[in-house]
Amino acid sequence: MINLGGCMSKISKNIKMLDILSSGKKYTCKQLAEILEISPRMVRLYKDELEKEGIYIDTFLGKDGGYQLRSKIDIPSILFNQNDIEIMDKAIKSCRDEEELGNLINLKQKIVNYCKLINQEVDFLEEEKRQILDDIQKSIIRKQSIKIKYYSKGMEKQREVYPKQIYKYDNLIMVVVQYSEDRNDIRHLNLNRIDKIIK
Repeated sequence: MINLGGCMSKISKNIKMLDILSSGKKYTCKQLAEILEISPRMVRLYKDELEKEGIYIDTFLGKDGGYQLRSKIDIPSILFNQNDIEIMDKAIKSCRDEEELGNLINLKQKIVNYCKLINQEVDFLEEEKRQILDDIQKSIIRKQSIKIKYYSKGMEKQREVYPKQIYKYDNLIMVVVQYSEDRNDIRHLNLNRIDKIIK
């Protein structure tokens, strides 16, 4: 039997590393290892795997060395939300072809079922964290910045960020954010580290 759990974990790390590098910023092997919570050896392995798939990452040696992805790659959000359901409703109302209408209704049902599944997965969250997640999702849909208070290496920090994506990794809910003062700086924050949204 194939161990899909280990395989999916590896794939998600590859996607996450690609997402980080797609900002165009140069990252050291150590920085990537810390963000991804893996060893530097695994970072080099994932880089090799991405290059086997035709995604070439520049390597810079020396004191100011690191990895950089020069070509921009957009990784779309893989989470459906209420906004997607509303878009599907509009498409269904305007559809005149009966066969196409059936396909759209089936697709809408899949999205609804997926949203239910995701909501069940966050049922374990405290009400406060669910509210933070809801505020983040709204800002993603509206493409607006928000100010967050979060913890990094035991220190409390505040940042204005543009949330880009929410995804689930193992038992963690992660939020991809872009720092407003540095448009090339993309970070993956564990939801548990976000203390609150400052309004």
